[in-house]
Amino acid sequence: MSQPTDEAPDADRPVPPPPADRRASPATLRDVAAAAGVSVALVSYALNGTGRVSATTEARILQIADQLGYRANRLARALRTGRYSTIGVIIRNLRNPLFADVLSAMEDEARVQGLALTIRNSRYDLDDQQRLLDSLVDDGVRAIVIAPVGTGDELAAWQRQHAHIPLVALNMSMPRTTSVSTINPDHQEAVRLAVEHLAARGHRRITFVAAPRHLAADLTREIAFVEQCARLDVTPRTLRTKLTVEAVQRAVATDLANRDRCEAPAFLLNSDHLAAGVYHAARGAGLELGHDLSVVGHDNLPSSDLLAPGLTTIAFDRDQLGRDAVRLALSPGSQEHIVLPVRLVSRGSVR
Repeated sequence: MSQPTDEAPDADRPVPPPPADRRASPATLRDVAAAAGVSVALVSYALNGTGRVSATTEARILQIADQLGYRANRLARALRTGRYSTIGVIIRNLRNPLFADVLSAMEDEARVQGLALTIRNSRYDLDDQQRLLDSLVDDGVRAIVIAPVGTGDELAAWQRQHAHIPLVALNMSMPRTTSVSTINPDHQEAVRLAVEHLAARGHRRITFVAAPRHLAADLTREIAFVEQCARLDVTPRTLRTKLTVEAVQRAVATDLANRDRCEAPAFLLNSDHLAAGVYHAARGAGLELGHDLSVVGHDNLPSSDLLAPGLTTIAFDRDQLGRDAVRLALSPGSQEHIVLPVRLVSRGSVR
């Protein structure tokens, strides 16, 4: 059987205006074919992305289809071609503004690729996370990007059973023996910068605020924290609590009430969002941040500079995190582990 030929090499041909009443008469494949001066079969190949059409002609047909208001049934197309147009995303805490920035960058990159995102919130629930993973597979997503909870064992086990779904983990270190791609800020450098900064300001005891062990996705940071404290002759403490602002506030308030009054406490957190809990706890205890106690966050959210005092934090390119996540999701079989550079932003929250 002969294949359709590339009938529209002239990319400079003007694109016709859309119909006067698009809603009353939706464009059809025949309308697109007539406007492009090609066959209906060629339009179908271009819209389905089967690769039988030159890039120039395909781009022209897609442009005409868009201007005419042609809308194909994406689910039907996916069932025919096996090429789905959605990337599934699971975020562990949608209240954290960091993920708003990351998702915005992901959406921009996905749109360039002609794809869309479908977003779920696991709310730091490991069981819910596993159900959401299965649900996204049932929805026929093309790939999954996840900011997970847990140690990674559950995620690796799930991926082994769904090897046909590219899986990318954000802010989590996975063993390189798994086929899960990862993209993270430099965990070890972030901790080194924070601990050195606190130690240089005279703190000899630092408290790392972390998730309960079975939910902690950033054990690399905890290990680095202990190592850096040992190197600098600083006493490390780990305060485990549910990672919401309210829970952090309660845990830190209790910790402050039981502290050694002769020592100014120092807290290290994995997000600026949760550092707000330390601000609330300090205010409730009548303490002044940057004088009576210190806190260092992570993510350098735009609001962190507006706090009183401004929050000392670890900065990295949040947009790049989102863009690279989509790129990795669309590169099946090419396992990668991307580490983003970090830097310390010093403000008034450290004495």
